[in-house]
This record gives sequence, structure tokens and C-alpha cells, in this order.
Amino acid sequence: MDDNKEANSPPSEPAAKEAPDASLNPEGKSLASYGASWKTIRAINWRWWFYFPRLFSRDEKMAILIFGLIAVAAFGFLAFRIVDRVTILVPDVGGILREGVTHELRFINPLYAVSDADRDITSIVFSRLIRYSRNGSPDMDLAENVEVGEDGRVYTVHLRKGIRWHDGEDFSADDVVFTIKTIQDPDYKSPLRQNWQGVTAEKVDEATVRLTLRQAYAPFMENLALGIIPEHLWRKIPRETAVLSDLNLKPIGTGPYQFSKLVRRGDGSIISVTLTRSRNYYLDGPYIREVDFNFYSDEAQLIAAYRRNEVDSFLVTSAASAEELQKLDAELHQLHLPKIFAVFLNPGANPALARKAVRQALSAAIDREAVLQKSGVGSGVVVNSAIPPGTFGFNAAITPPLQDQVEAQKFLQKDGWKDANSDGILERTEGRGKSQTTQKLELRIVTSDAPELAKTAELVAAMWKNIGVKTEVTAMTVSELESSMIRPRAYEVLIFGEVFGHDPDPFAFWHTSQLKDPGLNVALYSNRAVDQLLEQARRTADPALREEKYLEFQKTVSDEIGAIFLYAPSDHYAVRKSIQGVDIGDVTLTEERFNRIANWFVDRGRALKKPLW
Repeated sequence: MDDNKEANSPPSEPAAKEAPDASLNPEGKSLASYGASWKTIRAINWRWWFYFPRLFSRDEKMAILIFGLIAVAAFGFLAFRIVDRVTILVPDVGGILREGVTHELRFINPLYAVSDADRDITSIVFSRLIRYSRNGSPDMDLAENVEVGEDGRVYTVHLRKGIRWHDGEDFSADDVVFTIKTIQDPDYKSPLRQNWQGVTAEKVDEATVRLTLRQAYAPFMENLALGIIPEHLWRKIPRETAVLSDLNLKPIGTGPYQFSKLVRRGDGSIISVTLTRSRNYYLDGPYIREVDFNFYSDEAQLIAAYRRNEVDSFLVTSAASAEELQKLDAELHQLHLPKIFAVFLNPGANPALARKAVRQALSAAIDREAVLQKSGVGSGVVVNSAIPPGTFGFNAAITPPLQDQVEAQKFLQKDGWKDANSDGILERTEGRGKSQTTQKLELRIVTSDAPELAKTAELVAAMWKNIGVKTEVTAMTVSELESSMIRPRAYEVLIFGEVFGHDPDPFAFWHTSQLKDPGLNVALYSNRAVDQLLEQARRTADPALREEKYLEFQKTVSDEIGAIFLYAPSDHYAVRKSIQGVDIGDVTLTEERFNRIANWFVDRGRALKKPLW
């Protein structure tokens, strides 16, 4: 029995040798041997590795080096191709934009913004119901959609949801209604009040506002390019002291950038304003971390600051400055603004200007192209009509005015003007005996002290002197010009500009109702037929009919020499090339260059491409 057990039991030693060992790798090598090798390597003194290169000959070393470089280059190229295939360069948050400004800052508030500096900063701190795209068509901003009633009197504004103010409070329809009613309240003294008279604003729900006009007004959509202020802050401020509120210089808005700090000089004037990107912004961006507005006395100071690398961008108005900047590291964006500069004549202040022959002569004596080129305005075009070129309703068929000084003198001679005492100044005598009067052809031009306008006035005066018209020129600050000359209509001859909107409604500049301040009819033009054309154009929603009215209006004003039109200038916006993504397009107001500032960037990063499936 014991023998049988012994016979049936498998021998232990041979079985152990034949069984597969789990500690062997596929090549049959023991894992324990790897461990022993690694212990051997670890036991090597680190100094021994310095002797390793001596194991190879010089040629072998060179071959290893070349092979290593090729391997690294191949790996780098392959890694770059993979990254490039699956990612894309995108704007990244970072960097600073330093904007140079020459105009004085008073208000960062859409209800009061008047100067260029006011409007520039206000436009990026406060969002608007709508903005305008680069081709001049309306884009939604705070509004998600705007519905216009069939009769053109009711505008229903549907607001975006989820928008917050820079202080974290929710934005709603209450803010829109409050803003409009505040503008309409005379105690707030907003310069926008006239644009909103006859409009009823009411809240439909938290995200809907209904605006009802007393009568249809075709260009009303442009009124919706209105910055909205926060009701939860402004309702606490007495209306009588609103213009003195700290919120006018330390604002809370919903725009891409929010107020950070303001620095003043010892005399109280502002040196700089710092804005930082808003984390509450509801659209893409902004990417530039900080925007600084730095204030300088004039354009020459701005260019000097650009050379010192103190500013990155600023508006350029003179041709000489634009030429200088082209030689520097600056990209120039041309701004074709719907703006007209003209000579406006006041027959109430000088009876000679009521005579058509005199107006014809004054117009014919001016070489518009020479004025445009020599005034320092720079790029622009000569204009012949009351609506600027490139704008809706512009009449390109108007015959350019006569420009001939010999013919100008003939107009005056036929009207009885002569130089009787050879002093170079024409005179005209009327009546006989004691009722006889003699009038010298003497005119006084007033204009802004802006260099290009002052030069324009001097050029016009010199051309008029050549035909026997004695002319004096006075250049004033804009504020003095408006208060002492324009508002009381105390000028004889005014050289000034008219700025039009996206929808060029010329009513304020040419309708009889606008002859007196605060109207803008500085041409002091009155024609009942023209009044009717402008009224009809305002009331119709038919673009073809409106254009027809505008074409006829321009022809009538041109035939009657309602004003002597000179030119429509083009400004430039200089931007350092390190600021990327700047796409300005068509703008009506200079602050609209910032309409897409949320897309500008300095830094870049990489992001995964969207999958193709």
C-alpha cells in the first residue's frame, strides 16, 4: 500500500522544473534579474558617468550627437504639427492699451457727455441699447431685439437677460425707463432732452420696454444708441445736484470696462483715467486687461508721447501728423465721418450778405480744393451739398459751384460794387442826396481756434481779399465761440462744422423752427418749401420717398446758396501695431471707434479647435 502511494505520487523535483514560472517575462528573462541590474546601476558612483564618453571614439561621439539633434528636431517638429493641427491661436487676457486724449474730461455719463473725451470713455463704460456695426447698420447690444410697429410709432425693445452692472446688481427694464425719463426731466439739464421729447417709455416686464412716439419719426432707431445708467444708484441723487454727483466721474455701467481710478494734478485738472476689464461683461471679451486714458494739451504732445512709448493710440486730425506717424510703428485707420464744414452767412448782421450777387461772388472766389489741401485738414473731399458724401440721401447730381475769381468780380460789378477810392475795398452806393448811403464790402469771420479751422478762415479771407472784400478773422475757443457768437447769432460769417448721424436727418440744421438757439440752423436759412420736404422725410418710413425728399432739399439749398460748402474731412486713428484685432469700419462719431474694443487684444494663447464631427 505504501508502495502504491509512492508510485502514484508525482515526483516533486521534475514537476517544479517543468511548470511555467510567472516571474519570467515573454523573453524568458527573470524579472528578478532586472531588479539586480537596476541595483547595479544605482550603485555606480555619479562621478563614473563622466568617464562614459571616453568609451566612444571621436567619430562615434559625433554620430551620436548628430543622431540626437535629429531626434530632438524631429520630435519638436512632430509636436508642433500635432499642436498646430488640434489647436488655434486665440486672443488671451492681458496687456494694457494707453489711449492719448487732448480734450478736457467733465462727465463719464451718457446723459451729460459732450466733449470727445467724455464720449470716448463713456462709450466703453456704459453699454447702449444698440450699437452700430462696422458697415453702419444697427447691432443689438443691451437689446436682444427691437420690434417696430406698422405705423412707425411704437418701438418694443426686448432686453438681454442675465446682464449685471459693474457693482453686481441686476440690469432690467427699470434702468432703461429710468434713463429715458431722467433725460426728459428738465431739472437734470441733459443735452439729449430734445431727442426724447414726445416719447413715452413704459415697462412691459423685467426684460421688455415699450417706446411710443407722438408721431412717426423715421430716424428714431438712432436714438436707441443710448447709454443706460443704473436706477438703483441714480434714484438716490437729487435731480437738482445730479451734475455734481461723484458718479459722473466714478461711474458704474454695464460696458466691457469699468472705472478703476482717476488721477488729478494739483490744479484739479485730470491727468489720467484707468479702466479695467469687467468680469460681468455679457458678450465675448474683453481681452485687454486695462485701458488707460492719458490727457495731453495738443496733438504735438500726443505724438511726442507716442515716440516716448507713453501712449499706444490716439485720434489724428492733421495731415502733417498722419504723415509723421506713418514713419513710426503705427497703423492708421481712416475715419470717414459724416461731417461738413461750411461758410455760414448771416444777413441779419451784415445786409450785404442778403444780396444773391454777393453770395455768388463769395462762393466763386473760394478754391475749395486749395483750402482742403493747405488748411492742414489732410485727407477729405470737397463737398457741394447739405448732406455729406457717402451718406443716405446724398445728391451726387448737384453741379459743383463755380470757382473763378474773375467771374466773382463780375458778379459784384453787375451788382454795383466798385473801388471808388482805389483802396482795394469795394463799395456800393444807394440813394441820392441826403438819403444816399455807401456801404463798404467788409466782413468779419469767426471760427474755432482749432489749427485747421483757423487756417481755413485765413485762406478764405485771402481769397476774398483778391476780389475786393476786406475780411478780418477771429479764432476763439469752442466754448467762447458757442456762447458769444453761435447761440446769440452774433456772427457775420461763421466757419464751422455740422455733424450728422447714421441717419442724416438735416432737420435741425435747415428747418425754420431751428433758427434760434438751441436750434442748430446756423445758416439762418428759411424756406417754406424746404421745411415741408424735411417734415415729410421725417414722417415717412419709405426709404425711397425719404431719399427723394432729401435730393430735392439739397438742390434747393444749393441753388439759393444757403451756405458755402467747403469740405468733409477724414480723421485718422493711430494705433501701435502691438494692439491687435482693431477693426473700425465706418463710424459716424469718433467714439464709435471703440464699438468693438472688447475684441481688441495684446496677448495670444492657444485653444483646442472645435471637433469636425
